[in-house]
Order: sequence, then structure tokens, then C-alpha cells
Amino acid sequence: MPPQPNKSGVVVIGIDFGLPVWLMITLDESKKSPGEVTPQAITLWPASDYNEANLDAPKVPSRIAYTSTEAITWGQQASDEQGSILWSKLLLLDENDLQLHLKGSDHLRQARERLEKTEKDVVTVISDYLAKVWNHVLENITRARGRQFLNTRPFHVVVTVPAIWQDYARERMECAVKKAGILNKRPGCADTTHTFVSEPEAAALAAINGHNKYDVLENGQTFVIADLGGGTVDLISYRAKATQPKLLLEEVVEGDGGLCGATFLDQAFSSYLKRKVWQKKQNDRNLKSWDQMHTEERKRIMSTVWEKGIKRKYYDGQPGHIIDLGAQGNRRPDILLDADDLNEIFDSVYQDISTLVEGQVEAIVKKTGRKPQFIVLTGGFGRCEYIYRKLCQEHEDDIEILFEGNDGPWTAVARGAVLSGVAHVNNQGQVDSHVSRYSYGWLKDEDFDYRIHNFDDHDTDDLTGRSFARDQMEWIILRGESVEARSPHLYEYERFFGMEEAGLVSFSEPIYRSNLIQPPNRLVENEAPEGKSNRSGEPTDFRKHAIIDMKAPVPVEKLPKRGGKEFPHRVLIYRVEVNVSGASLVIKATSGGVEIGKKVITGLLE
Repeated sequence: MPPQPNKSGVVVIGIDFGLPVWLMITLDESKKSPGEVTPQAITLWPASDYNEANLDAPKVPSRIAYTSTEAITWGQQASDEQGSILWSKLLLLDENDLQLHLKGSDHLRQARERLEKTEKDVVTVISDYLAKVWNHVLENITRARGRQFLNTRPFHVVVTVPAIWQDYARERMECAVKKAGILNKRPGCADTTHTFVSEPEAAALAAINGHNKYDVLENGQTFVIADLGGGTVDLISYRAKATQPKLLLEEVVEGDGGLCGATFLDQAFSSYLKRKVWQKKQNDRNLKSWDQMHTEERKRIMSTVWEKGIKRKYYDGQPGHIIDLGAQGNRRPDILLDADDLNEIFDSVYQDISTLVEGQVEAIVKKTGRKPQFIVLTGGFGRCEYIYRKLCQEHEDDIEILFEGNDGPWTAVARGAVLSGVAHVNNQGQVDSHVSRYSYGWLKDEDFDYRIHNFDDHDTDDLTGRSFARDQMEWIILRGESVEARSPHLYEYERFFGMEEAGLVSFSEPIYRSNLIQPPNRLVENEAPEGKSNRSGEPTDFRKHAIIDMKAPVPVEKLPKRGGKEFPHRVLIYRVEVNVSGASLVIKATSGGVEIGKKVITGLLE
């Protein structure tokens, strides 16, 4: 007999790529706010070496390798010698959308080369990795609660994405999630639902709910979340609209981000050390170069000496560090990285992070007239002592720098993803106002007015005899605009048909997106090759973003007549209603009270 659905609750699972967290929400808990629940991290990751110190850590490396037999190794099991692929999430971005210094990155070049050798596309590789992670998640939940529990509870899955991702990268990630089987139908259970949340927003939910248990945040105060991850650093800022009876936030200014996460510090360290070893080898022929050193020694240095030591604990003002290069014959040579060396390594990434933080602070001051009260560091890289102390020095007189100890920063994004899922399931969102990252609109024709319209846009409608300006933009949301759940914005339009037309007709309207804060009102002034300047002289990213399909509610011959004997025609009068729901734009067209078309655009505010 198949398992019967259990109506006692839903399992909410947050996935920050290599860091899944889960939570069971029961009916008794369904009215709780996200801040009143405690997500549980997934641990006990498989590894080839069971002495590996990170087995019980909540994070597993986002690494995958394919053997000659098409077997897959992943996480702790995958090694560099197997040609394992790192940075796969960054490979979802087209090369043209990478920052200039990244296009020549050795790590990214190596990742692309290894991806090509697999003869697989990046979506397949990521889906293979996610499938392994997902199976481990299910095993952990089964171990904790039993098979009956797993087979009878519906899932809601929340996947995090970097704030700086383009829409197409998000769509590719969604394809990978589906291909990994995460959304597969389970007999006896309701369909698995899923949502996406930006990494900094998830980090904000976890960090502020955690800190506010101690009444850190007061009404009206603003704060910046700096989510320092492996690849990206994402920033987002909020103001506390309310702290009681529950925490309610509104986004203050548009977030920002860059590719300057921990992986780039790792690259800076390994490159610097490689160069120092080479320099020493010039005076010591018997010394092995970095590439000649035993794999296990290189792994020990990068994992134990660097990852668990210098990277987390070093800060400006400490002495340098002597690095043991391991046994080479009958000796153990070493390399000294003095304080200047280490500061240079850390500053290669810190300068980019500092610039991002300063830009966010300046934007807040410009909008609110005062600086934020806090900068909260999250993400695994947020535990870096060097970054914490440098930010404290830069802002010691005006802004407090906060971060959690232990695994708090490491798991913040995944925990926040679960809290976002709880808010979705319980319809208790904590962020009720976002800032739009783009301007959105569509085309319309307007009665021609020589005082405001360009004569190049003038045209005459053969059906109606009307003089109009064609291809004018109707911008419904502007970039930088604060958008929250509100009464719908209504727009009324007319569509004309000849008297000879008959039957039910369908038509479509494209929805455009622009990266400009004040985009031009003419289509022709917006259009330009991607990344080039439009007619107004501004660099533009203007494109068709979506299409809304509509269908007349009655046959054309039943539509009202207009125009008398000179210009007889029929007219469809319809209204377009625009609502904001969370981070989605809901566009609904109606005619005579009947819905004739609908389009939901997700993720537009993230």
C-alpha cells in the first residue's frame, strides 16, 4: 500500500549549492515567524579519507570529477588529480559577463578546460553535483526522522543565487535543479515546490534574526549585509520597519556585488607562494618547485596551513608565517611569508571588498542622510579575521562591524534560505519592500502631440484615421524604485480591428527591460548593441525580457463598433493590472472583467 500523505506539515530545505540546511514545519508551527524557528544543517559528508577534519562540517566542497568509467566523485571525495571541476557555478555566467580580471583567471581557465574534457555542458555538471548533494540530504533526513517521515511529507526547496547573476544564469540553475531530480514527483506526497532567493537576502534573514534575539536592531535603523562567499561578495542593505511583534525589513538601496570571494584569495595565496618557492629555487637547485612537490604536501599546505590557519586567523599587525614545504630528501625546507607578503596577498582581494562596502554606505547616506548602524559579515569568508579588523579600522568611529562566531557566517545563506522558505509557506514575509534592479515596460502608441513627440515617430492609423506617435515606452517600474506589495497599477489600452475580421484573435506584447534608472521614452533611443551606448549616450542593457500572450474574450465581430462611415472599425478595450508579489511582477490583462492574459516575471527585484 503506498504511503499516505501526512498533513502535519512541510519540510523546508535550503540549498546554498554545497551547503544544504533543512527544517520541518508542523501545523503547530505554521503561524510562527521565520525568526522563531531553528534550521538544521546537513553533515556527515562522504570522503575518501575518513580522517578528513571537515567530514562533520556543514559545508561540502562544490567539486565534482568524472572517472574514465563515467563514475562520479564529488565533494571531499573528488581530488585535483582526478581533474575535478571547481567554480562550476561561475561557469553559468557567459564569459562576456565576467569582470575583466576574471577572464584571464587561471582557476577559471582550468575549470573551462576540465569542463570541455568531460564533453558535458555546465548545466549537466551542476545537476550531477546537485543530485549527489540531494541524495545525501535525503539520507540525512531519513537517518534523523525515518523513512515514513520522508515519504509522507511535502517538500518546499529554496535555492540561493548570487545577486549579481544575469537572468539567464538563474534560468540555467533552475534547469540544473530540475535535472538533478530535486523536484521529482514522490508517490504519496504533494508536489515539491521551489523558490529562489538572492544570497545576500538569505544571509540578511539569518543574520538579523540571529542578532535580533539580543535586541541589537531598533526601529528605523539601517544595516548592510556583506555576504562573503567563495566566488562572489554580495551586498544588500535594509531598514528595520518594525522589530515587534515580528521583524519587518525594507530594502534601502540597490544591492551590489562582485567576483572577489574567498576563491580569489586562495588563488592569490597559491600564486604568491608558487612565486616565492621559484625565487628560492634560483639559489637552491635541489629545492622542488611548487609543481614538483608531492600532491599531499601541496594539499596539506593549502588545506591545513592556509585554509584552517592563515586565511582565517591572520590580521594586519601580526608577524609573518614560516611555511614548511615538507620532506625533500633528507631535509625539510621552508618559506617565510612575512607580514608585508601576507598583507599584499589579503589586500589583493580586500581592496575590492572595501570598495563595494564603501559604495553601499555612500548610497545609503545619499538616500537617507545618514550612515548605517551596522555592517554584518556573513558567508564562510565572513569569518576572515583580516577582513573583519580592516573594516573595523575603516569604520571605527561611525559603523559597527558584526559577525557571528562558530559556523554562523558559514551557514548563514543556507539558514536564511530556509527562513525565506518558511516565510513563503506561512505567507509571513519579513522583507516587504525591495529595490528594483531594472526598469521594466512595454510599447504603446500615443495621440501625436508635436510639442512632446518626435516627428520621426509620427504615423497615421489607416483603420481609425488617428494621428499617433508609434513605439513609445510605458515604463511601469524604474530601476532603483522601492517596490512593495501595493494596490495594483492600472493601464488602459485599445486594440483596433477591421470590419472584415472575424473569430477569436490572439496577440502578444513584449515586455522590455533596461538597466537605466531613467530610460528614454522612445523605443529607438533605447535600442543599441548590448553593452554599447544608446542614442542618449548611456551604456545600455536593453532587451526583450518576456512576452505576455493575450486572447480576445469574444469573437471580433462581437466587439463594439466605432468610426462611423468614414473609418468603421471594431475596438477591444482592455486593462493591464500590475502587481508586485514579493520579488515577482504579476501582470494581468482583463477585458470586460474577463482575464485575457497573464504573465509572472520572477526574480526581477533580486
